[in-house]
Amino acid sequence: MKTNLETTTVKDISYLINSACLKAPCDTPLEKLADMLSTSDRHKVYLENETGELSGVIQAKLIAMKVLGLAGQKADEEEMLPAIAYVLNSQSGQDIAEQAVTIESGTLLKTVLELMEQNHIREIAVVDESRHLIGTLEAKNILSHYLHAIAETNL
Repeated sequence: MKTNLETTTVKDISYLINSACLKAPCDTPLEKLADMLSTSDRHKVYLENETGELSGVIQAKLIAMKVLGLAGQKADEEEMLPAIAYVLNSQSGQDIAEQAVTIESGTLLKTVLELMEQNHIREIAVVDESRHLIGTLEAKNILSHYLHAIAETNL
């Protein structure tokens, strides 16, 4: 088991990649994305274009902020609920998605951790050379790998 961040690549720890991440077409309505997020333990949905390339990411907090923003603009529940329903049904993920931070399997773990720190994220998208989403890699899994590797080395 490799313990050197300078030489270990994502491919070396590919068993840590979570392929069960949430994916949806980029034109999926916000209401459907919100439903996906509320029935999952995930906090992001990765959006794909017509050819399956990763085109963005939408976080649960983005949808929540959109809803809260509307709630603050409306005086009472009678006005607020139709406005929220309208926005959730009329806008799609691509309307408020962020660009996804991505890596490929040859990326060094040192670079992965630097990207996570620079972008204030705990999860990063792993894509192939065609930008198709393979899965995600989480900081906690990288940490767990290294703690286990160090423990084995010290035995």
